Amino acid sequence: MTENPIAEIVAAREEARRRKDAHADVCFLVTVGEHQRPEARPVSLRDVDERGFGLLLNALSPKWRQIEKSGQCSLTILWSSVERQYRVYGELRPMDPDRLRFWWDRKVLGSRLLEHYYDAYRPQSEPVASREVFLEGIAELGRRWPNAAAVPPPESLRGVCLWPTEIDVWHGSPSDRLHDRRLFRRISGGWTAETLVP
Repeated sequence: MTENPIAEIVAAREEARRRKDAHADVCFLVTVGEHQRPEARPVSLRDVDERGFGLLLNALSPKWRQIEKSGQCSLTILWSSVERQYRVYGELRPMDPDRLRFWWDRKVLGSRLLEHYYDAYRPQSEPVASREVFLEGIAELGRRWPNAAAVPPPESLRGVCLWPTEIDVWHGSPSDRLHDRRLFRRISGGWTAETLVP
């Protein structure tokens, strides 16, 4: 196991992609909801590097409101194709505007229109009268912006990076279930690591 957990995660992700892992670009964002209830949901993991774990979130969504209220969140990443799991803790930092634009430009038309739907009609996770009503709103936005390149990023879009201070690294050992697990903590100039009982 490497002594740089970020480098390991980048390499594991590339291997997961090579193996056609359907979840290579997915992570689970965990927030603290009402009454201190933990809430987890899958989100797109945009990129991973020394700046952190890049995410695009909408400021009108429940998850964003929860993050703003509690100041806490974490990520869980599981790539079963390479027997790797990572639990990431740290602090959210704004994504560089150029990086945000890079990821916005890779969104498909439907995803871009959905981001504008939150602003124009209903925020994410809010009730809507029916699927037909929802699709009518999307169609209306599609008439305004008929192709992806024409759709600007909405005001509510937030690009953030979870800058890690702790990473719990798990290497699966399916034959005997004696998994290899370490906890990395960031220190000045690098990381400390300790072995954990799996």
